[in-house]
Amino acid sequence: MYLCNKVYKIKPYYLLLLLTMLLVSVGCLKSNKPGIPEPVRRVINQAELHKVAFLNAMVSYDNPEDSLKLKALYYLIANMGSHYEITYKISDSTGKRYTIPIADYPDYQTLKKHLRLLKEKDSSLKVMHDTILLDIKTVSSQLLTTNTDTAFKSWANPLYNQNIYSFNDFCQYILPYRVANEKAEPFRHFFRSRYSDKIFNLLHPSQVNPVSLTSRIHQLVVNDVHFDKRYEIHYNYPDLNEIASAHKGNYRDIALYEVKAFRSFGIASTMDYTPYFADSSGGYFWPAVMVSGQHFIPVLYPGFSTDYLTKPGKISKVYRRIYSDDTTSLFRIKKMSEHTPAFLGQFNYDDVTDEYVPTANINVTLTDTARYAYLAVFNGGSWHPVQWSNSQNQLQTHFSKMGVDILYLPMIVRNERTLPAGQPFLLEKDGTVKVLDGQTNKPAKKHILSLISPHQFLQPNQTYFLYQWNNSQWQKIKSAHSGNKGTLNTSLKPYTLYLISQENSAKWFDDERPFIVKNSTIHFY
Repeated sequence: MYLCNKVYKIKPYYLLLLLTMLLVSVGCLKSNKPGIPEPVRRVINQAELHKVAFLNAMVSYDNPEDSLKLKALYYLIANMGSHYEITYKISDSTGKRYTIPIADYPDYQTLKKHLRLLKEKDSSLKVMHDTILLDIKTVSSQLLTTNTDTAFKSWANPLYNQNIYSFNDFCQYILPYRVANEKAEPFRHFFRSRYSDKIFNLLHPSQVNPVSLTSRIHQLVVNDVHFDKRYEIHYNYPDLNEIASAHKGNYRDIALYEVKAFRSFGIASTMDYTPYFADSSGGYFWPAVMVSGQHFIPVLYPGFSTDYLTKPGKISKVYRRIYSDDTTSLFRIKKMSEHTPAFLGQFNYDDVTDEYVPTANINVTLTDTARYAYLAVFNGGSWHPVQWSNSQNQLQTHFSKMGVDILYLPMIVRNERTLPAGQPFLLEKDGTVKVLDGQTNKPAKKHILSLISPHQFLQPNQTYFLYQWNNSQWQKIKSAHSGNKGTLNTSLKPYTLYLISQENSAKWFDDERPFIVKNSTIHFY
């Protein structure tokens, strides 16, 4: 991205050509002639030397018959400033890199044990950004024109979409050359070569419509690429050839793959996701296909159903990746130097939670302040923010479209650490907030515990630790033996947050679930 302190010898001819192109570009951008919208000029100016790539692409559509393609290109360029490719690395405090060869491990549990051993050996290990390549500095004119030309072929083909998508729909959900922060590559030829024969050997032209085409593509992708839990540790985005060769991936990578397959055949699509489940570990990513009038339907993989995904207490938030720039997003309004939690301040998205589950808008009291506040769910043994608020250093703030029947914890970011900033609370089904501060006049009562999560029983003759959330942390309040029956007998207060684990330290929590006593009954969240 940056020029180093090195002298490059450029032949006079190429230097003259470069200077000429720069002069032409300056002339075009300063011209008062109509044609180049101001948002496009702004991005081109930000591209500095790379502006030549954009101008070359624009020249390709200089003919009157290409006016709609030029308009589409303007859309891509005008909204390009917020897009980039990113890679990650695992390293320790000294900067030493660690490589995790996923395929060398027979299953996820073996891989998980290895990762724990690494962390026990060096607690400073963490995943961090490695490289960030800004699209306005790297995307080539050839990629832009190839992408635009092939996108128009799919959109204009009446066999595929039968004119159900407007030009605006096309620009937002068919045209873009990327879905997320993966490598920008010309994907349409890849998928048309891979799947065209398999689609049209089965579907007669008279049978082709958006529904049948979506169904057939989904079937092909499901048979071609399978979910492998080991790949949840694969933080970097694989390119198309990597996925096609491995025939495996995590849900994020498979969703990106399928969205591109849909777009290659003129189906307007994007990726919806819930980054962290509210009642279990992990999250989920899936394609969403536009059927009409900005209405999307989810395309789910085997093992998932709409009923499962939308059951009460499962989903706190659902977001939709978008290409269009959103000047009100956290990504756009925060300072570049400000650290924000994963999934919330790194890119543009639409909040579509209310398209999937009942939601509530709530006011929350904080115990600490920062420019932004967050609400987190408990997932994979720790709290993960899923929504943000522009709290402006106030002790009261507002959060919108929050999934109900879910346990939340207010948090802030300080010194790149996510810290508790309020009491955990239960957002009830009716939208009311029940604070779980452990302060109650009701006496503790004896309860027999047999589970550490809704689907995981205590093992017989094992030592377990009972934790209570207190003073912004999990505090160990009791250790007990489960006996021959695999149960614990202990006193619990109502509306107080507890957790049972075999781990002697909260830093090693994993799939355990917090619980409360409500109406004399234990409820896991």
